[in-house]
Amino acid sequence: MIGKRGVVIVYRSSLLLFLAIALLCGYARVAGAESLVSSQKEGTNCSHDETTFRCVKFIKNYDGDTATFDIPGIHPLFGKRISVRIAGIDTAEVRGKGPCEKDSARTSRRLVENKLKLAKSIELRKVDRDKYFRILAEVYVDGQSLAEILIANRLAVPYDGGKKSVVNWCEMGRPRVPASK
Repeated sequence: MIGKRGVVIVYRSSLLLFLAIALLCGYARVAGAESLVSSQKEGTNCSHDETTFRCVKFIKNYDGDTATFDIPGIHPLFGKRISVRIAGIDTAEVRGKGPCEKDSARTSRRLVENKLKLAKSIELRKVDRDKYFRILAEVYVDGQSLAEILIANRLAVPYDGGKKSVVNWCEMGRPRVPASK
C-alpha cells in the first residue's frame, strides 16, 4: 500500500513528466509559429528548456509574489493564464491583519504590476512545483530578478518554502536608520 508520501511522489513525477511531454508537443505544434515570432524583437531567443520559459507575457498579478502569465509555444492547457509563485520571497498579504501589512501588500502589488507591464523581456527560470503543487519560478524582468527588486525595496522577505517567519510589516516599510557612531 502506498502512503501519503508515496502518492505525492508519484503525483509529482507524473505531473513533471506530463509537463515535459506538453512542452515537447508545444515545440512541435508551434515551432516557427507566426504569433511567437511577431510578438518578440528580431533576434530574441524565445526557446524554452526544461526549467526556463522565455518571452513570457504578463497578464495580471494578485499580490507581490504571485503573477499570471501566458507562455508562448506551449499548449494553451499548460501555457495560457498560468499562475506562478515567485520563488525565494514572501510578501505581505493583501488580506492581511493590520494596516501596515495591507499597505505593504498594495505597494508590492503595484511595483510588480508596473515592472512586469513595462518589461521588454520576462523569463521564468528554475521552474518547479512548490509544496502545494503551485508553479514556482524565479521571475526575471529585463535581466533583473524580481525577487531581488522586492527585497531591495523592503517589500519582501527571503523565503525558502519552509515555515514562514513572523514579519512586522510596519518596521519593514520604514527606511533603515544607520547606526550612530
